[in-house]
Amino acid sequence: MGGALVVAIVGTITSWGAWEGVSTTLALLAAISGIPADRWAATAEQRRQTVAALCRELDKNREVLADPRFLPDRQGESLIYPRLMLGAVDTTFISGVFSGPRDAELLRALLDWRNSAEDVNRRLDITELRLCIVEEIDRHDLAALQQMTLLPGGPFAYARDCLEQLDKTLERDVGVPSWKRWGLLA
Repeated sequence: MGGALVVAIVGTITSWGAWEGVSTTLALLAAISGIPADRWAATAEQRRQTVAALCRELDKNREVLADPRFLPDRQGESLIYPRLMLGAVDTTFISGVFSGPRDAELLRALLDWRNSAEDVNRRLDITELRLCIVEEIDRHDLAALQQMTLLPGGPFAYARDCLEQLDKTLERDVGVPSWKRWGLLA
């Protein structure tokens, strides 16, 4: 492509097929500049879609963490508890959309959130298994579940903190407060 550009420029300067040289030069310059512009636009769109998916998933996870089945007065009513979703987070890691140096803080917040959500989900799996295999639900088992959901430094509190930190990091990265994101990203 570089050789064609040189021939087109030489043709333009020497008036050897002047209009043909000009048109070829412009076509080659458009092609050369269009390739990076197209890649940049595709990357920006992929990033926008990834952020939108993450925001939707984070809102759903906020609802899960606020589910009434986790309230102390509702313990023992349900043997099945909602799980935190991690599909968009996992897809984000796999896609490599956030791979630049400016995304280091966002990747750290995503990883912290993912680890805390995995911990909560694993604890819920174990709790459900325990509650399903006993003949009668022991109040000590329910107390352990209450403690897990209420402790200030417990796994639910840590997951909420990680979710809040990820939301703040996304807000800085996207530049739009979480309550306004849906109109711009959805």
